[in-house]
Amino acid sequence: MNLNEYMQREKLTDEEMAKRIKVTRSAVTHYRAGRRMPSTYTMFDIETATKGEVKWEDMRRRWMDVRKNISV
Repeated sequence: MNLNEYMQREKLTDEEMAKRIKVTRSAVTHYRAGRRMPSTYTMFDIETATKGEVKWEDMRRRWMDVRKNISV
């Protein structure tokens, strides 16, 4: 499950998740959209905040899917 799916299921706003993982709201927006990858430390916080439901591999897969659709 990626972060976007988790947040939709739990009905969390970007602001609420940002507080849980100690980043800005805009950072969460970028993570959800796959435009930015979280640091290792932030990924640990995401895994902790989601009780292990969102994992690094899920975030990486989402990021790679977005990258495939960007024309250079």
